Amino acid sequence: MPLKHVLLRTLATVGLTALLATSVSAEMPKSFENEYSTRIFGIKVTVTHKLTDLEDGGQQLRFEADSWIGNIEEISQFDWVDGVVQPRKYFYKRRGLGRDRDAELTFNWDKERVINDVQGKSWAMDIRKRVQDKLSYQIQLQKDLIEGRNNLKYAIADGGQMKEYRFEIVAEERLDTPMGEVDTVKVMRSRDDDDRVTYAWLAPKWDYLLVRLEQQEDGDSHTIDIDKARVNGKNIESF
Repeated sequence: MPLKHVLLRTLATVGLTALLATSVSAEMPKSFENEYSTRIFGIKVTVTHKLTDLEDGGQQLRFEADSWIGNIEEISQFDWVDGVVQPRKYFYKRRGLGRDRDAELTFNWDKERVINDVQGKSWAMDIRKRVQDKLSYQIQLQKDLIEGRNNLKYAIADGGQMKEYRFEIVAEERLDTPMGEVDTVKVMRSRDDDDRVTYAWLAPKWDYLLVRLEQQEDGDSHTIDIDKARVNGKNIESF
């Protein structure tokens, strides 16, 4: 498989499955900034996730995967409505790794529509309640895991069409990470139309912080590990 294709598939997987730190007792997640890294065919890739509060009471989740041959950035701005994540705006920007690409999704919940603007072309799509964007669903999934829910299915507005992302807990494992040993649950993302298998290891005692991500495809495996974690302005030195 060409290097560019592997990098794009792996980096996209990081953005689609990275579950971040939140709080069992609070309705809204805490602010955080976590860093992960991997090497793909010897090329170092650094991944950063950051959650911040917006001045109007909403929140913003930012994902960035950076390497010397390209960069992918995603941003989701969302609100909490009756305990459910409700996206406002989603931004995607890719530089390098082939042709540059820009996309913006704007959600209109009064009309139950989302406006897609991709590479300067716009079109509208009908949506229903609880629909997420390609980043915001991560926070909803996190909340559902903390609350012990088993029906981990999410409708996603993705590329002008509706898709369903499905997850299931498949094991409990103790991992040795750059930040020390930690007990985790292993979550698998299911796909019907793709031979990729994606696993995420989450630490329940650390509010389901993502500590490792692995993608398997065509006999190859790529793993991403946590390097740094910062929650509410405080560094987590070790597990």
